[in-house]
Amino acid sequence: MLKRLLICSLAILAALGSTAQPKGYFCSTKGMSLRYERYSPDNSKHWWTNTVTINDVQKAADGSLEITVSANIVPRNATPPVKGSVKTKSYLHADGTIEVNISEAAAIAAKKRFSAFNFTSSGGTSIMKATAKPGDKLEEIHAEVAWSGIKYNIDYTERSVVKKETITVPGGTFECIVIKEHKKESAPLYKRERITYTWYALGYGMIKHDSFFLDGRQETSEQLYGIETQ
Repeated sequence: MLKRLLICSLAILAALGSTAQPKGYFCSTKGMSLRYERYSPDNSKHWWTNTVTINDVQKAADGSLEITVSANIVPRNATPPVKGSVKTKSYLHADGTIEVNISEAAAIAAKKRFSAFNFTSSGGTSIMKATAKPGDKLEEIHAEVAWSGIKYNIDYTERSVVKKETITVPGGTFECIVIKEHKKESAPLYKRERITYTWYALGYGMIKHDSFFLDGRQETSEQLYGIETQ
């Protein structure tokens, strides 16, 4: 009898575990808003406020989550690049792997700003595993947005997990992994290259993001300043 009860108990625990919501380096709490502020390194210049909201979370039969996200960037003392928020979808798989399509998000934002053009996107899928650890090399990301014969490319190379670190920002204290990347944007008559370090926490996603010029000078620092839940 005791053996049968033990088997039944283990079966129940296994069933409960199989329906648990996966946790990755992305926020998957419906109704949660994360507010970020971007400043120059010495805080002398406020670049923008970026509010990211989890609008909806749908669970698939395989346990993965389809997460609808909106981002609203408001520059300081400037006209917003896009009127209103940009809504996209990301996918959190049952093993905690997060999948984000960077090129699709860029095309949606461009379409909102320049509605007269037909934008297409390709590539640009970012994959990050919940098991990522220092020393891991991450896949490169190559995204393209095209319109009227013009191509805008976004490339992330030399991607790696450089360390684990517990950091405190205005929005709280978080245990993070730190991702280093070489980011390059290019289009006709335009080129921009930066080295970036981004802190990610399980269940929340980005906590801090620092960008540097290629000569090592820091350009900006963006940090999580507040979390609200509806």
